[in-house]
Amino acid sequence: MKIAIFAAGTGGHIYPALTIAKEFNKKDIIFFASSRKLEKKIYRDSKFKTIHLKIDGFRGKNLFKKLLWPFSFFLNLFDFLKNFIEFKPDKILVMGGYISIFGVLAALIFRKKIYIHEQNSVIGTLNKFAKNFSHKFFSSFQNVASNEIYTGNPIRNKITTKGYELNKEKKSILVLGGSQGANFFNEKLMKVLEKANFSEEIIFQTGRKKAIHSLSNIKQVEYIDEIEDVFAQTKFVICRSGASTVAELQTYAMPAIFIPILNSIDDHQTVNAKNACKNGGGIYLSEKSFSEDLFLKEITSFYNSDLNKRSKNMFNDIHKDAASRIANEIKQN
Repeated sequence: MKIAIFAAGTGGHIYPALTIAKEFNKKDIIFFASSRKLEKKIYRDSKFKTIHLKIDGFRGKNLFKKLLWPFSFFLNLFDFLKNFIEFKPDKILVMGGYISIFGVLAALIFRKKIYIHEQNSVIGTLNKFAKNFSHKFFSSFQNVASNEIYTGNPIRNKITTKGYELNKEKKSILVLGGSQGANFFNEKLMKVLEKANFSEEIIFQTGRKKAIHSLSNIKQVEYIDEIEDVFAQTKFVICRSGASTVAELQTYAMPAIFIPILNSIDDHQTVNAKNACKNGGGIYLSEKSFSEDLFLKEITSFYNSDLNKRSKNMFNDIHKDAASRIANEIKQN
């Protein structure tokens, strides 16, 4: 059985897709993705056969780019169809995002079964359209759609279930600004942490742009590859609320302060954060309401709260076996 997987745009789409793909024979998988430099590297390292289409997203772009998008789509359509027909996939898995439009089109033209995985709490535009004729709709969060199969979000295999309980030496606070960094984290949040003056080491993922600070206990890193090694010594995390981040924190049972990125499509990061925090495992703060005093108060209060109790409330083991669960559903029917 051959499968075509459509995943592009962000790591939130790509990494879960790769985790699912590992449940199948590598020769039976083909990926369709965009031509972004980072994507090419991720897929090249994965060793999966990948076709990179020269197309970008539509939503959130300026008017000029939106007008050009149909031309870009049709210019890539021939290349896509050629590679799709040559590979002869039996089934299609789309992970959402703009690249999935090619998968939806192929399912309709060639009458292939299409499977959808939605990573976020809010269904993306393409997935919302495609779910009405999808064979199966998998969701990372519960109650996303009426016809969902609640599987969780596939995560990296190294994340230990309930790892927070297993590791007692918690001497750090972890700040994740995203793989590309975030000006809000590097500038405004850094000033708040300077005022808080915590005694623990603060491991701060800044991306390529280093932050300016006066603290001796801050360790700045561009990117963290082995996140579980850092989790093992972490009391709590301050981070964005992308679907993959939430899934990893829930699996590990890591208390967290979420700061959803502004202007995420359909404000899905805020909804993700609300879902993750509903049992008291974490809190979420809005950039829109930022003031140094407010954030200092909230972060300090969280720091002084019962983090072991928060850990228990954050825990959700649904994500640990999500990849095998999805793969089995696809294999069965």
